[in-house]
Amino acid sequence: MLSDREILELAEKARAGEKEAFGKLADDLRPVVCRWALVMTADPDDAEDVAQSVVIKMLTSITGFSGRSGVTSWLYRMTRNASLDHLRGKRRNQRLAEKLGQLAQAETPRLEDPLDELEMKRTLRLIRTLLSELPMRQREVFDLVELQGWKPIEATRCIGFTTGCTR
Repeated sequence: MLSDREILELAEKARAGEKEAFGKLADDLRPVVCRWALVMTADPDDAEDVAQSVVIKMLTSITGFSGRSGVTSWLYRMTRNASLDHLRGKRRNQRLAEKLGQLAQAETPRLEDPLDELEMKRTLRLIRTLLSELPMRQREVFDLVELQGWKPIEATRCIGFTTGCTR
């Protein structure tokens, strides 16, 4: 791995517009970041995702690096935080996928007319498809409000969504 001094020198060159310096930083730091992320996530694919996002974040924010700590310490903290965020997001996605799976397997009500039953199944399929297309935050709100019966303001506060309303 590059030393802090070498990283800062490359960062200075990158600030001056040298694209090769950015490339060398990314190439040399990505394996180390990936190893750190692998320790945190215990999954090679997740570690690659984290490493990619950390290296991109590092390249875009290194110009603001203050130097109060070592560059490797700063990079490790970014990797740790990104890994934790990734794991939280993955758990949230798994919970929503389970909910969607339960919703998908929910038995449709039996109707007298076979055409009504067919229409109900088509409608439920459409709802499931549309739900899967929503952004994560909106799916969370939908789940909390429509499936779990929370008040909208409670749901938005719970997930940290700002609504602009004060009710």
